[in-house]
Amino acid sequence: MKKLFALTILALVLVACAAPTPTPTPVPPTATRVPPTATPVPPTATPVPPTATPVPPTATRVPPTATATPPKEVTVTLTFLGHPTFILKTSTGLTALLDPMATTMGYTLTPISGVDLVTVSHEHADHNNVSLATGTPTILRGLAAGDWAKIDQTIKGVRVYTVPTYHDDSQGSARGKNAVFVFDVEGLRLAHLGDLGHKLNDDQVKQIGKVDVVMIPVGGFFTLDGKGAAEVVGQLKPKIVIPMHYATPALNPATAQRLTDTAPFISALGASAKVTQAPQTITVSSLQLPTELTVMVMSYK
Repeated sequence: MKKLFALTILALVLVACAAPTPTPTPVPPTATRVPPTATPVPPTATPVPPTATPVPPTATRVPPTATATPPKEVTVTLTFLGHPTFILKTSTGLTALLDPMATTMGYTLTPISGVDLVTVSHEHADHNNVSLATGTPTILRGLAAGDWAKIDQTIKGVRVYTVPTYHDDSQGSARGKNAVFVFDVEGLRLAHLGDLGHKLNDDQVKQIGKVDVVMIPVGGFFTLDGKGAAEVVGQLKPKIVIPMHYATPALNPATAQRLTDTAPFISALGASAKVTQAPQTITVSSLQLPTELTVMVMSYK
């Protein structure tokens, strides 16, 4: 019995030794997660704005350009006494008597006062009656001692100069020399051609220069005829043409019978010109010049 008991005890021991040892259940960590102890510190420096204030453009806005000053008006007044004779008055204050004719030419003439200047294109009696002007005006003669005088001077704001030409188309052999007078009134320019007897050459056209008003002989025989005068107008290209030195009922018969009236001249110009009948006195303004060639046939009374 004791032997059996001992064997039973031994068997139990062996079984207990052979049984697997249970794996212990993992114990979760006992430590609780500690949250971060430090509170995030915001940046201590406040952002610094740019120290420089943006500079606006230095250029100040330019106001609109001021309205341009209107051009100055310059005027001339012409009074036709007949044949080659005119009284010229300018807005600068000059009064000039151009090519005064003799009292024997048939036109009614009376002494003229207040004249500053008398111009004489050549020394023929129907152009050089300087005594028609009273007082003591300046007298400018286009010819001196048989030759052309050199004239270029300013009187009361008007530049007056001459251009040498001839009284005929044969270099002066028939009728001598002639001087064209040019009057520059602050840019408004007039030319009195005297007894021009020929077409101008290039140098003469250049010397005369740009002109707005031309007083031109058209009656022929002693001077240009209608066709020749039309050619000279084409050379000078003025805005206004005033015929002179032509036949009229007032002109003394001995001279009138040798001249034509203005008809051949107007016919030679053709449709290129506007023809108007003008009074004895006209005023020309630098601001109101015609846009087309205009012929003004002026009354002499």
